[in-house]
Amino acid sequence: MDAVTRREGTEALRRIVHQREVHLRDLVGVVSRHWRLVALLTVLVTVGAGYSARKQVPRYQSRLTVQVSSPKQVFAQLEGMRVDELALQTDPVLSEALILTTQQLALEVVRNLALQLELDDPGLRRGDLFAAVAVEWAAPPGAYRLTVQPTGGFELRDASGAMVAQGLAGEPIVGPGFTLRLVPSAEARTVEFQVDRPEEAAAWVSGGLSYNVREGTNAVDISFGGTDPTLVPQILNAAAVALRLDGVRRAQEIAARKRIYVAEQLANADSSYRDKLAELQRFKEGEQITDLSIEEQAVVQSIQALEQQRQQLAVQMVTLRQALGEAADSIGVETLNRLAAVQDIGQNPALGFQIQNLLTLYEQRRTVTAGALGLRERNPQVDALNQRIREAYQALRSAVGAALESLESRRRALDQRIAGGRARLRTFPGKESRIAQLQLEASILNDTYRYLLTEYESARLVEATIGPYINLLDPASPAFRVGTTLRQKVVLGMLVGLLLGLGGAFFLEYLDQTIKNAGDVERVIGIPVLGLIPYDPELARSGNGKRPPITVVTRQAGDRPAAEAFRALRTNVTFVGAEKPLQFVSVTSPGPGEGKSTTAVNLAVALAQGGQRTLLIDGDLRRPLIHRTFALVQEPGLTDVLVGRATAREAIRPEVAPGLDVLPSGSIPPNPSELLGSSAMHSLISGLRRDYHYIIIDTPPTLPVTDASVVASSADAAILVLRSGDTEETAAQRALEQLRRVRARIAGAVLNAVSPRHDRYYTYYSYRQEPARRRGLRSIRSIISNSL
Repeated sequence: MDAVTRREGTEALRRIVHQREVHLRDLVGVVSRHWRLVALLTVLVTVGAGYSARKQVPRYQSRLTVQVSSPKQVFAQLEGMRVDELALQTDPVLSEALILTTQQLALEVVRNLALQLELDDPGLRRGDLFAAVAVEWAAPPGAYRLTVQPTGGFELRDASGAMVAQGLAGEPIVGPGFTLRLVPSAEARTVEFQVDRPEEAAAWVSGGLSYNVREGTNAVDISFGGTDPTLVPQILNAAAVALRLDGVRRAQEIAARKRIYVAEQLANADSSYRDKLAELQRFKEGEQITDLSIEEQAVVQSIQALEQQRQQLAVQMVTLRQALGEAADSIGVETLNRLAAVQDIGQNPALGFQIQNLLTLYEQRRTVTAGALGLRERNPQVDALNQRIREAYQALRSAVGAALESLESRRRALDQRIAGGRARLRTFPGKESRIAQLQLEASILNDTYRYLLTEYESARLVEATIGPYINLLDPASPAFRVGTTLRQKVVLGMLVGLLLGLGGAFFLEYLDQTIKNAGDVERVIGIPVLGLIPYDPELARSGNGKRPPITVVTRQAGDRPAAEAFRALRTNVTFVGAEKPLQFVSVTSPGPGEGKSTTAVNLAVALAQGGQRTLLIDGDLRRPLIHRTFALVQEPGLTDVLVGRATAREAIRPEVAPGLDVLPSGSIPPNPSELLGSSAMHSLISGLRRDYHYIIIDTPPTLPVTDASVVASSADAAILVLRSGDTEETAAQRALEQLRRVRARIAGAVLNAVSPRHDRYYTYYSYRQEPARRRGLRSIRSIISNSL
């Protein structure tokens, strides 16, 4: 058992030693073995890429640049000194650019260019067919077929084939909700198109628009992509114009709402003022009184001016009290709006400074959160700004409190002066007092009317003078083609096909678990390779038609590579037996069809040609072939000798080849394993050892039956024959394990049918047959391969 354990450890160590790193030439070998797959996939993908490139409709793109000014400059004219909290925390340039993705802007583009009409053929340009297109907004959706005749006439049919319109050259094409006009030089053709809903066309426009805000600037690059190089710049220009007018439209809507409201209030004030004047006139006529005295008029005017000042102070105090009543953390932008709207706020430097300070802090926070820095809300710099804002709110409240105390003192003084004026007015007679009261009310309504009239004219002026704050720096560029060209797609397809082919080659190599070269033999089963038999067409055609089942290449004239390989195998077998001579050698393989019989026959002939008296025994008692190879009679043979029907001298065919005797199988027995392991077999081999230098026995495959294991256990050594590209690694391992279980001595392996695709040393076998020039070139290639 110790000897067995030591031998298993030695074999394991040998397998580890023979594990070698993957070399570049191994990778090249994988590709060369599957070059057909690599070439096929490369060609298929390249052809497919070229075909798809030819069928693909080219796409075009156009670009332009706009400059977005601050919209606050426009809206400040409408709202005075007001602050938008959202505007303080967002990027105005990005906000305007996002309008490009809205459906409203896309619908405006669709309306201006009549994009509801869509050609079914994306490769056809609308400008090449139609000189003018007009589609009503409520045009019913539908599909149509337009036939342009060689004479210039046309026929328009709907999806059901019904005639919609027809006419001669130059006449407009009028359909349900649309009107088309052909170009004068339109070719005779049939065109299919459809009228879509505006929302569907708008979705297509929005999908083709894209923008990019240049970092650190207020410039926005806008692009649009489509298949019509003529229509693409038009759509982009229309989108830019719609974007430019969108801000103007929003500002004008605000100005219009203000103008309409002021106009309504102005009409009410005018009506009230006229009614009050009529009431005053009726009172004067009824009481037969003219105007008040100069002293009475002065008192009335003084009370009127004081009342106006008191109302203004009351509004200011209400605003300040609301701001003072809010908590420090709840003071919002609306409070700032109300404080900024307080009349004569500029006369209070402290309050104006605190409001401006808060606006500055808001702008700084917007810059660091939504600007170029892009900091998050929870950031030390942002937290510091929030703390400064809270402190500024506290200072603002203090300034509001101080302003409120000042206004309260002024209000009390006004109340005293108004009370004094009214008391003096009561000293006048009753009729004069009534006239003074009516004149005071009429004067107040007149002032209101004049104020509203000023506001109305201002609103009209602002509405008329609102201009766009988005400027078009560059118009839409001519459409240029985007995407990959035919050549680029072909090259890309070639590269992709090559990669797929290489991947498929390595994947097949991974799935292929067969033994291919000597390195695989040493790596998988860890035994030395005694011979590499190159692929020979003669050996491959053995057994076909009238040919013998085995071709004995060692008997043929000439230096065939296979014959030289068998002679090299003879030499290796001779040296393997240097320490312990090999006289009785069994030849087997993991499975059928792997060349064991061919190896046994040619090895025996090669040994005989070397001057060694050799006996070849056909030990495959299930499917014997050797007797047919040498055109011998099958009986008597090995079976007849073992059962006692014939002697060894009677069964052996002498001098089948110079120095070679052959013992055929004989009749096929029902129990081959028992006969090969019998004492008669041992006695026969013992007797034959005295007459021959070498005894080569061909045995059945190892895995299907136990015959080979029985013979190998009593032989001096066993040779395991493997077929390159056919023998599975697991089969070779199982065969070797089965032989080791019977403690058979394994001399080595013979790799049969080696091709140049599997082993680069194959070329050395034909060295003697090549001219000098080819030998030199092959030597150079071998040197380069070794260096790799």
